[in-house]
Amino acid sequence: MDWTRRKFLASTAVLSALTGCQSIYSDAASDGTRAPTTALQTDTPTEATGTAFQKGEGTATATETAVPVDTETARPTATDSTTETATATEPGENPHPSASLYRGRTIPQTPHVPGSVTPPTGVRFSPADATPVLTAGDVTDYGDVDYVADPFLFVEDGTWHMFFEILNSSRYKDAPIGHATSPDGLEWTYDQVVLSNRKHLSFPLMWKHRGNYYTCPPNGKRVELYRATDFPTDWDHLGTAIDVEYYPHDPTFVNYRGRWWLFTDRGNDAVMVYYNDSLSVDGWTPHPQNPVVTDRVQAARQGGRPIVAGGRLFLYFQDLAAHYGDKIRCYEVTRLTTRSYADQEVRGSPTLEEFSASWANRGMHTFDPWWLGPNKGWRCAVDGSNSETENWTIGIVDVPPQ
Repeated sequence: MDWTRRKFLASTAVLSALTGCQSIYSDAASDGTRAPTTALQTDTPTEATGTAFQKGEGTATATETAVPVDTETARPTATDSTTETATATEPGENPHPSASLYRGRTIPQTPHVPGSVTPPTGVRFSPADATPVLTAGDVTDYGDVDYVADPFLFVEDGTWHMFFEILNSSRYKDAPIGHATSPDGLEWTYDQVVLSNRKHLSFPLMWKHRGNYYTCPPNGKRVELYRATDFPTDWDHLGTAIDVEYYPHDPTFVNYRGRWWLFTDRGNDAVMVYYNDSLSVDGWTPHPQNPVVTDRVQAARQGGRPIVAGGRLFLYFQDLAAHYGDKIRCYEVTRLTTRSYADQEVRGSPTLEEFSASWANRGMHTFDPWWLGPNKGWRCAVDGSNSETENWTIGIVDVPPQ
């Protein structure tokens, strides 16, 4: 969430009207799954195929479900190896699976989960199961806080961390990033503000790569990278990855097929993509088809952590058609190269939407799922908005295996 929310509310009705007739793709398979591809195509589409995929248009066929990569993408760079994989325990072997799943120099690993695991998509998942765990009243070091939102988890050696936006409209600046801890991801204790500057900060996606901890809270028209000097409380501003003429809301980074990808939006209805050979503040290249998706207010702005499973990339988008923060949809990226892009919504989406509980009866708009191990499902951070106050609360929900 960021300060553009107020401006967005005024324009939602117009954007909704523009997209009301747009069709949404869904998986045709009756079980909602597709077999992972076994061979990688190179980025040399025919003229017809290239036309179909440049903007993510057209219904995916059986031959189009592969996720092509160009030869350079398929080869990991020397500085960003993707050979680190998740270490899974058998059911019942470890009562705290996160202690063995999440350790080492890269967290989450690439891939995030084994290929047989399906990320949460809305199937067998009720948002009503979410339990609030952090409220504005839990924050003790930033005055009279209005709300807390945009939760992102980080799990290492059995300790659960949560980073989130703290909003106090009476303070300057009005929004820093807060931190809480938990032994199991269920019971949380607020710690302190850990990242603050003269800008409104939000959406603190958190990850560890090659021994370093990173986050990327948006900052006006810039996407910036921070690296921890003393995790989780002290952070060094590395610099700006992209500086553009629009507001790149809620950026997400993911290492996929040997290359770093940055996903964000433009105007809440267009998907923007950038790529780089390494995780740095220099060298980010805009995708030649930017915006790779247009006129899609129901799925353009990022809404959670990207998930890689079995060579497949899943993105969570905010659905803003009805109003800001209405729900979260899950899409699979069916084609991603340095020259083309396509995605489609998966069966069971939307993943999150408002429900009858008062703390989240107006919407849920951030989603961070962490795998608990074989046959254990996912533990997920969410946030929810109240219809009377429009303020946000953070919750936790477990999603069974799908």
